[in-house]
Amino acid sequence: MFNFRAGTQVRCRDGSCGQLLKLVVDPQTERVTDLIVEKGFILTMDRVLPVDVVESATEEEIYLSITGDELKDYPEYHEFEFKEPAPGWEETKVRQAEEVAHYATRYGIILPEPIVPMVRRRIHEGVSSELAVVERGTPVNNQQGEIGGLDHVLIDHKSGEITHVIVDKRLFSHSLVVPVSMVKRIDEDGILVEATNEELEGLSRYKARDDTDILAEVQDRLRGTAPDFSAVRVAVTNGVVQLTGTVPNVRIKRHAEAMACSVEGVLGVENMLDSHAAIVARVTAALTSDPRTDVAVIGVVNEQGLVTLKGQVDSPEVKEAAEEIAAQQPGVVSVVNALEVKPDDVTELLKFRVALGTYFQRE
Repeated sequence: MFNFRAGTQVRCRDGSCGQLLKLVVDPQTERVTDLIVEKGFILTMDRVLPVDVVESATEEEIYLSITGDELKDYPEYHEFEFKEPAPGWEETKVRQAEEVAHYATRYGIILPEPIVPMVRRRIHEGVSSELAVVERGTPVNNQQGEIGGLDHVLIDHKSGEITHVIVDKRLFSHSLVVPVSMVKRIDEDGILVEATNEELEGLSRYKARDDTDILAEVQDRLRGTAPDFSAVRVAVTNGVVQLTGTVPNVRIKRHAEAMACSVEGVLGVENMLDSHAAIVARVTAALTSDPRTDVAVIGVVNEQGLVTLKGQVDSPEVKEAAEEIAAQQPGVVSVVNALEVKPDDVTELLKFRVALGTYFQRE
């Protein structure tokens, strides 16, 4: 996950090349398409760079996959701002003469020039008019009014889609981590959030912290509480917590995610935890759908990814196939094959008949 904050240093392969100035967003897909990099030591003018050239990004630096010489191959960025009459102002109802202030002079009555409502327009040269340009401070609103300004965004490094919007503290006493699922619209006028002030108050609070500090606190919380989270592994990248490993059930999986979310500085949680019940279900389904083991009665026990196969099977081949099938299922760390090979009477009779038939065919 990439962390894009205006003012962050941007580095090419051969050195610093400027600072992040603005982000270009596709309003339809809520995907960051380009970065606008401000001119710096290498750049002689602002440039529009596709997000595809970003190799990695932290709160301090953004690393590009191109050199300083290659920057000239990308579009220049210029922004023009002007005012123009508001659409339809000419059609507004003309006030009656007695409602309009006027001045009587010795030369007659002087009517003042009409006040024309103006709107502010911006043109972004180098960026498609179908895309929106946002920056630090872009207004963030809900139906109750303005709740703050954009601080920075988090995006999925594979898809380029925005995952979270960080809103600076204005209406609230703290910065908010707003999931993109709450964002209704992103355009030139700002960002519209579909949530009430009460709902926003319950969101995660943003506090810039080092990943190692976040990791230590999440691990301490998981260790110091019931149920047992000893099989849960934790990693933190740019404020996003990744949870892997196994837990007994889905309820405890959600509990672990909620605990991680409650830690200050956590921007999001990627909950990849597996449950014991889910692993057992996957192994059982695989055994019953494979023709080598579909008629075998095999019990499956899982303990933190260690799967034990119990029961009786007709042949060593079935026992071997069952272990192979179980080992291939997601979440299985290792397999203990406790199956007993004990052909039943029906199986032995079938084998005898097959052998007998083969014998007579030869004769």
